[in-house]
Amino acid sequence: MGSSESQSCHVAGCSQVVLPALASQFLCLDHFLDQAFRRAGEVLDQCRQSQPLDPRTLDWLLAEGRRAVRVLAGETGPVDSAHRERILELLLRLANLHEYVAHHSIRLTDPF
Repeated sequence: MGSSESQSCHVAGCSQVVLPALASQFLCLDHFLDQAFRRAGEVLDQCRQSQPLDPRTLDWLLAEGRRAVRVLAGETGPVDSAHRERILELLLRLANLHEYVAHHSIRLTDPF
């Protein structure tokens, strides 16, 4: 019965349900998207300032993109149009960030 029970977002004051694709994050879709947008913006700022990137950060962004695709694909239930637009915008930002990293001399920090 545990897998079918819904859990609430762990952000203080939020009682929205956590989608199955976001269960490991303990975040509702709104807070997941807010966090992913913020993190992608921070990484892009680091790139623009020629700061080295931690490979784990890039792995995290890739994982966030995968989660967003699973939500968008409807694997976790229907998504309203406002959320769909935000997810598509996030995926576009992640794709742009990937292209930026691929076409610029971005140094990666040693993960060890």
